[in-house]
Amino acid sequence: MSVAANSKVTTLDHLESIVLEGRRQGLRTVHCHGVFDLLHPGHIAHLKAARRLGDRLIVTLTPDRFVNKGPFRPVFRESLRLETLPALECVDHVALNDWPTAIETIRKIKPDIYVKGREYEEAGNDPTGNIALEEEAAKSVGAELVFTDGEVFSSSHLINHFLAPYPAEMEMFLKDFRKRHSADDVISEIKRLAELNVLVVGEAILDQYCYCTALGKSPKEAIVATKFLSEEQFAGGALATANHLAGFCGRVTLMTSIGSSEKDQAFIRSKLAPNVDWIPMVTADRPTVTKRRYVDPTYVSKMFEIQFLDDSPVSPELERRIIGALREQMGRHDLVVVNDFGHGLLTESVREFLCASAPFLALNTQTNSANMGFNPVTRYRRADYVCIDDPELRLAAGRPHGPVESIAPDIKRRLAASVLTVSLGSNGLVILNDCKSVDRVPVMTTRVIDRTGAGDALFAVTSPCVFRHMEPEMIGFIGNCVGALAVETVCNRDPVRPARLFPFIKALLK
Repeated sequence: MSVAANSKVTTLDHLESIVLEGRRQGLRTVHCHGVFDLLHPGHIAHLKAARRLGDRLIVTLTPDRFVNKGPFRPVFRESLRLETLPALECVDHVALNDWPTAIETIRKIKPDIYVKGREYEEAGNDPTGNIALEEEAAKSVGAELVFTDGEVFSSSHLINHFLAPYPAEMEMFLKDFRKRHSADDVISEIKRLAELNVLVVGEAILDQYCYCTALGKSPKEAIVATKFLSEEQFAGGALATANHLAGFCGRVTLMTSIGSSEKDQAFIRSKLAPNVDWIPMVTADRPTVTKRRYVDPTYVSKMFEIQFLDDSPVSPELERRIIGALREQMGRHDLVVVNDFGHGLLTESVREFLCASAPFLALNTQTNSANMGFNPVTRYRRADYVCIDDPELRLAAGRPHGPVESIAPDIKRRLAASVLTVSLGSNGLVILNDCKSVDRVPVMTTRVIDRTGAGDALFAVTSPCVFRHMEPEMIGFIGNCVGALAVETVCNRDPVRPARLFPFIKALLK
């Protein structure tokens, strides 16, 4: 909405000048920030109370792209929310924010008073930690932080229970799940993972996205010409798994194979989380596995892919080094998480050592265009936890037809796994445990930007959950929440962190 359409709607730059001019006139400006997806009595009381603290009230709104309140949120898009707030007499100016939080906004516009609802008064109630950062930002610009005192309502609770924004299957699951588990229960269980030390083993993969747009068929050749726009590189494969785990576990050790390129090594070091210790196994005779995808950026649609790899087994010398390093690390970790992409790092001897020595073995083997199905999970003789997708399950079992529930128990039994998770893509996942029960958990979103890396995210975060003996339906719920956040991110641009996951869980279970 333009300023002309509503004189109260403006920009952050204009808000900055409004605050400055008001200060010169001796006026105190009050600032509130939020999503305001469903404007309810609690919001109105909060804004009225804020307005009474100063001479005028400015409100900044979280843009749609930064709303982390669960699937199908916001219910009301930013254009509608920008129409609704100015209708309140107590609100003087409204602007759409440029950032995910109010931290940068406070520093920019420098209000005299920054106001939050009383539910944020206890910092422990804010899983993102943003309120502490907002308080720090307010202090840095000389603003006073004030909490209003009024009845607390929740937009997420009202939307979840009265607007029914979710598909029927998901709504039924959440309604049933809420009877047994609160958001605090789930988050408390996830926080228990922080004590764990995890060893991750698997191929490092550099995912390259070359963004381009189709121009049309070449007049002289039977090819489609494309125009280069930009390119981006991501830390994928076991690198992504380690980064996901790093947000939830205490220490993560990562053992990967990598080519001799110093540029690749520097890039990987720059992308790994601070609490990831990296043990690179340099292969001078083969490159770092690199998968270059040519992508139309409009819908992140992949046109075609070029792979740079040597997927033959690593040399006997490197194999001995890998086993020696694993032997040295094994006793220092609670669980071992293996990403096997079938690109040569995990030889028969390495796999056998892992099966024999890992105190708890979480296993994910992947079928892809390079290994052409020659990398089934049954190449391992045992695992404590197995996480694969539907096609990988069927290849391992040699059964292309039939329901997953009739195929999965056989693979679980052959590997003596205590838990087996099978991802079904848009149909959610199936999880089997030692009690021979089967839980189906629906997907937690239908907003898919990019599926690349989502399976690695699900596997990474559910592995320590299985180690901690969480209930299967809770593991499935957490896994699909992680997957929902992962598919809303381009490739492995950002790992799933508690600061994103916890608000998502809270929003779903209110």
